[in-house]
Amino acid sequence: MSDEFEEPDEALARNMRRIKTEGLDAATEAALGLLKDPKAPAQAKSATINAMYRAAGLFARPDDEGEIPLHEMTAAQIDRAIRKNETLLRGAVKGRDPEGDVFG
Repeated sequence: MSDEFEEPDEALARNMRRIKTEGLDAATEAALGLLKDPKAPAQAKSATINAMYRAAGLFARPDDEGEIPLHEMTAAQIDRAIRKNETLLRGAVKGRDPEGDVFG
């Protein structure tokens, strides 16, 4: 899959595309299969339901529906947005999913 002359950012972009397409399809099928399995543990089903609802946006708070344009933010809102983005960036550097994982 990898070309020895491929740049790291190209490899990352290629794999992110696969994760967002093939991976998303596979994860959805696996999650639905688990939810339909009568022998699956309740805890696994609960975590899967949580992840599916979160992915569908059903856990979004009403105030999360739209971001306030930067020019309309107060200083406190800008400060919160900066801190949130710094936290997300630190997590991404450590390989963490900003949305959390199915079991987290």
